[in-house]
Amino acid sequence: MSDFAAWYARARAALHGGRFVDAEAALREALNLRPDDVKACLDLALVLRRLRRAGDAEAIVRDALVSRPELSSLHYELGVALFEQGRFADAASSFRETVRLHPDFVRAHVNLGLSLERQGDWAAAESALREALRLRPDDATARANLTTVLQRQRRSTAVEAIHRDALRRTPDSADTHADLAASLFEQGRCAEAVEAWREAVQRQPDLTRAHVGLGVALERLGRLREAVAAYRDALRFRPADASLHRKLGLVLKRRHRYGEAEAALREAVRLDPRDADAHYHLGTVLDRRGHHGAAIAALREALRLSSHTTAPYRALGAIYRRQGRFSEEAATYAEALRLHPSDADFHAAYGQALGTLGDYAGATAALRQAITVRGDDGELRYELGVALGRQGRHAEAEAALREALALRPDDIRVRANLALSLGRQGRHGEAEAAYRLALAHRPDHPSLHRGLGVALYWQERHDEAEAAFLEAIRLKPSYVRARCDLGELLSERGRHVEAEQAYRAALALKPVSARAHAALGAVLLAQDRPAEAEEVLQQALHLDPDLARAHFDLWTALEAQGRWSELERAARSVLEIKADHAAAHARLARALTAQGRHAEAEVALQRSRVLTGR
Repeated sequence: MSDFAAWYARARAALHGGRFVDAEAALREALNLRPDDVKACLDLALVLRRLRRAGDAEAIVRDALVSRPELSSLHYELGVALFEQGRFADAASSFRETVRLHPDFVRAHVNLGLSLERQGDWAAAESALREALRLRPDDATARANLTTVLQRQRRSTAVEAIHRDALRRTPDSADTHADLAASLFEQGRCAEAVEAWREAVQRQPDLTRAHVGLGVALERLGRLREAVAAYRDALRFRPADASLHRKLGLVLKRRHRYGEAEAALREAVRLDPRDADAHYHLGTVLDRRGHHGAAIAALREALRLSSHTTAPYRALGAIYRRQGRFSEEAATYAEALRLHPSDADFHAAYGQALGTLGDYAGATAALRQAITVRGDDGELRYELGVALGRQGRHAEAEAALREALALRPDDIRVRANLALSLGRQGRHGEAEAAYRLALAHRPDHPSLHRGLGVALYWQERHDEAEAAFLEAIRLKPSYVRARCDLGELLSERGRHVEAEQAYRAALALKPVSARAHAALGAVLLAQDRPAEAEEVLQQALHLDPDLARAHFDLWTALEAQGRWSELERAARSVLEIKADHAAAHARLARALTAQGRHAEAEVALQRSRVLTGR
């Protein structure tokens, strides 16, 4: 054996053994002995590429091409070295020269197609890859890359045609059936895709991607029970695939099988603890199961892993709201806004949370920010109008509500709140008109009839107001507020018996209404029934000790019955809370005088005079 042959044999053995450094050394020794040996040159270029030294490989091949420019194999190897350096235009030129010299060089056509694809020249890439398939119809690499080029051009039907042609040649190929299924799915032809994937798994039961694709298509068709079975089949072959456990968990969640969904998602996060999406869905499933603490922990972990996502913040905020933890809800949205300052929904949710906490100024600022981001949202302008109204800024509220109405003319809530805002500004005629316009849209809406009644009441059109309140009650017999409004109107008109009936009906529906108890007490006093009045007024104050009117009326009821010691206690109970209450001191003085305790009465009376400035 010659020295060249020995070195070359040693190089080939090293190359086959993956010992590329040794292979390079041996090949260089061989080329020193025979510099023009093309095979050794090509092997050295290959070894250099394996060592990630594509530039050195290019230099070797270019040197060889100086003496042998007619060899297609050298042009091909140069193209590969250039491609690996990301010089796709140069690579394409080399591959073009290769196929000019050797027109049936299939791999060169494929690599030419890949080089053109990397440059975005889809038409030329398609042409090269189709030529490769013409030369070798069963070339899987050429077919796969051609379908990729066609998909980049959104030519799904052309992709389908490629796969159908392949199936005519190899009808029993599970992979080709799966590829056809994927192209059908891309076109939205899910039912056909299901059948193609079933053909694939029938031919190759362990083809996991076919089971997964089948599951996805069945999900898209709403055939969730079958999708579960498909994902379970896939897991038999890839039990350690976290993404499959996540897919199974999600479809079980959609089927409301939350216990099984939790188990699948827990397995997903066990296998891949850094899967933020799995933690998020686990959190939502735990929430559905009532495990709110664990749900919050899972959602927090999702955010720790991927703070740029938004869904976990929304889920956290919803949990806190349902639990009445409004401060934490607001803090969650504030945290979200630091990362997503342009998210209108987060600004709106933050405003809602602040409004629930009574921070209407903060809510207003948040809602204005949301509107800055999404100015055509009528719902945001409606919420802004409500927040402004809660602050007594009724003119601004009116402006916001009119803007909302322009965007959502059929929204009854907007019309009702606009009418309310007009009434709060004392513009009762305009409020009446607004309520009537709203009723033209929704004549069966009890709240609108009640609002109309209030607007008419303030215009002293009492008969019409009464009719409006009665219509509200007719439409909604359980409407406590309308019954109280009716009672107040009837009482003011001296129709105390009817007013009493209205208040008693309200209390039958809502026994814990302190204001209804207090109003009933006043009506009973007006009918000279102080003992009954005392009973309901005591109940009113038990429900709400701060009702000033109830205290005054209770004193009157006790005084009317001559129950002076009870009057004394009632007056003193108020003074324990508010020591500078002039009226309470005056009532105390009368109670003490009636009990013959004149010195104490004089002290109380003097205190009352000092407080009233008399």
